[in-house]
Amino acid sequence: MRTFVGFIVKKTIREWENTDDPAVRNRYGGLEGWVSVSVNFLLFLLKGIVGFIAGSVSLIADAFHTLSDVLTSVIVIVSFRIAKKPSDASHPFGHGRMEAIASVMVAVLLLVAGVEIFKEALGQILHPKSFNASWWVIGIIAFTVVIKELLARFSRELGRIIGSLTLEADFWHHRTDAISSVLVILAFIGQRLGVTALDGVAGMAVAGMIGYTGWRIARGGIDDLLGLRPPKQLVKQVKDTVRAIPDVSDVHDLIIHQYGKNIVLSLHIEISENMSLRQAHTLAEHVENIVNEKFHTHTTVHIDPVNLDDPEIIQMRKHVTALLEQCEGTCSSHDLRTVGEDRAKNVVFDLTVDPKMKQKEIDLLTRKLKESLMGAFPSVVGVAIEVEPLYAL
Repeated sequence: MRTFVGFIVKKTIREWENTDDPAVRNRYGGLEGWVSVSVNFLLFLLKGIVGFIAGSVSLIADAFHTLSDVLTSVIVIVSFRIAKKPSDASHPFGHGRMEAIASVMVAVLLLVAGVEIFKEALGQILHPKSFNASWWVIGIIAFTVVIKELLARFSRELGRIIGSLTLEADFWHHRTDAISSVLVILAFIGQRLGVTALDGVAGMAVAGMIGYTGWRIARGGIDDLLGLRPPKQLVKQVKDTVRAIPDVSDVHDLIIHQYGKNIVLSLHIEISENMSLRQAHTLAEHVENIVNEKFHTHTTVHIDPVNLDDPEIIQMRKHVTALLEQCEGTCSSHDLRTVGEDRAKNVVFDLTVDPKMKQKEIDLLTRKLKESLMGAFPSVVGVAIEVEPLYAL
C-alpha cells in the first residue's frame, strides 16, 4: 500500500515533498477526502439497498456508519482548505489548528452515530426479528470490508506522510467501518444458525467500537487545541543545537506554541556578562537564524547575562546541580547569580521542576536548597528561588 500511495501522490500532488507547506497539505487532504467521499457514497448505497432487502438492522446501521464517513470526509476537505489560509488581521498565527477542530467534529459525529446504532441494536435484542441471511448478501458485505480496509490504509499512509491528526481520524473512521461490517457478517451467519438476537449484539458491538474511536479522536484533537507538552526529542534537539553555538553557555525557558505546522518558539540563552550589548544582540539573532532554519520555526531569543568567571559562583552552580541530581524526576536550575557585598550576598536563581511533583514536594526542595546553600557558603545571607511554570522547559 505504501508503494501504491507513493505512486499516486507523485502523480497527483504538485510539490508533494514539501509537506510543511499549507497549500501542499491541502492537496493531500483533498486527495484523501474526495477519494473517501466517492468510495463511501457508493458503499452506502450498496449496503443500504442490501440491508433493506435483507431486513437487517445491523447492516442498515452499518450503511449509515458508511454515510457518516462521507460527511467526515467533507469535513476533512473543508478543514484543509481553511488550514492553508495565511495569517490575517484576526488570526495572526494562521489557521493551522483547523485540522484539530476538524478531528473533534469527526469525533462528535462518530459519538452520535454510536449512540443511535446502540439504541437500534438494543431494540433488536429485546424484540428480535428474522431477516434474510443469504450467502450472496454475506459475499457483498465481505467485498465492502476489503474496499473499506484498503481505503483506511490509503488514508493512514497519506496521514503519515504529512503528520495529520485529521487524516488519522479519518483512517480510524474507515477502519471501524470495516470492522463493523465484519461483525455484520457474523450476525448473518448467526441468523443462518438460528441465533436471531446476534444481529442486535453485533450492532451493539459496532456502536461500542464507534463510540470508543470517537472518544479517542476527540481526546487527540482537544489536546492539540489546549496545547500539549512538546515532544521531549524536539526539546532536546533544540537545546543541543543552541548549546553547540559558540559563546552560548546554556539554554533554558524553552516555550513552544504550535498552530498546525506553524511553530512559534521562544528561549533564553545564558552568555557572559562581559559581552557588549551589540555583541549580545548579534549573538541572539544568530541563534534565532540557526534554530529557524533547522526546525522551521519562528524564534525569539532572550539574553541572560551571567558571571562565568567567579570561582564562588561556579561552585554554587555545581552545589545546586549536585542537590538536584537527587531530585525525583527531572529538575534543573539556571541563571544563578549573586546580589550584594562580598560578605553579605543573596543568591538568586530559577528552578525548573518535574511536572509530576506536587506543591509540597516543591516547597520541600526549595527549602532544602536554601538551607544547603547558606550552610555551605558563609557569605550567603539569603536565597531567592523562582520556580518556573510547567510550560517553560
